[in-house]
Amino acid sequence: MRISVSSLNIDPVQAEATPLSVENYEYFDGALLAVCIQYVNTYMVEGTAVMIGLGLALSAKHVFDEHRAALGDGDAVGFCIGVRGDGTLAAWQVYSMATIPGGTDLQLLSLRLVSDMPADGDFSTIPLTTRVPPPGEHLTVVGFRFDDETASTDSIENPVALSGLMYVSQGAAGQFSFPIHDSVLAPYPTIEVLSGTLGGMSGGAVLDVNGHVVGITSRGLETDDQQGPSLAAWWLPAYFWKPQSTWPSGLYNEEFSTVSDNLTVRVIGREHIKLTEDGRYGVTGWL
Repeated sequence: MRISVSSLNIDPVQAEATPLSVENYEYFDGALLAVCIQYVNTYMVEGTAVMIGLGLALSAKHVFDEHRAALGDGDAVGFCIGVRGDGTLAAWQVYSMATIPGGTDLQLLSLRLVSDMPADGDFSTIPLTTRVPPPGEHLTVVGFRFDDETASTDSIENPVALSGLMYVSQGAAGQFSFPIHDSVLAPYPTIEVLSGTLGGMSGGAVLDVNGHVVGITSRGLETDDQQGPSLAAWWLPAYFWKPQSTWPSGLYNEEFSTVSDNLTVRVIGREHIKLTEDGRYGVTGWL
């Protein structure tokens, strides 16, 4: 079957600063993913991820911290689950993860499809942008929240029942902090969002007015009105990382090419990325 990749054109939505549940899971055509961790016959959903390339997703590093040792030792397995536009489920197994020690809350996930291929062979991704939203611009935050309880199964005839919803909130862009927000809470570049987030939305997409990813949900301030603010980890540091990419077989000529070299990753404004002689990076301002 021929495989193709389509970058979604996400229309602006109307939402409030308080996260609200929505039922049109298929809106993102499988590109918004629930992150599930499996221990033998026990399953739990810990966060969200965003499909940015074919078999390549971006999430929040802290979503995996509690399970990192078990995942590395083979005692646990990571999965990502999305809902396609036709309502069918897409299940992906995490076979490799890439990040850097400290200084980030980003996690790249290399994924292998373990469910049926889509009928038309087309996979959807969400585009990234190098544009930093100016203060006051409306940003939209989307992610999943599942019950805290784990689910178990003892046979293939006994399917796992996980209960969760997709949530969306919207608020004005606040301060852009670079190279770090602070040395304790968020020692990495962030974009402030004046809206709330819930546990489980971590790793989800923060979208600008054009429907492009500007960051990944990282931290949220718990308040009585659930209106935040929240912090998004700026996605751009991951542009230079080299994730292992081996699925689908034959697509990637080199196992460890950078995100910037991945032809299935759509980045709006690549030309604005600037590298200095000492290896540092930044972007020129654009609207």
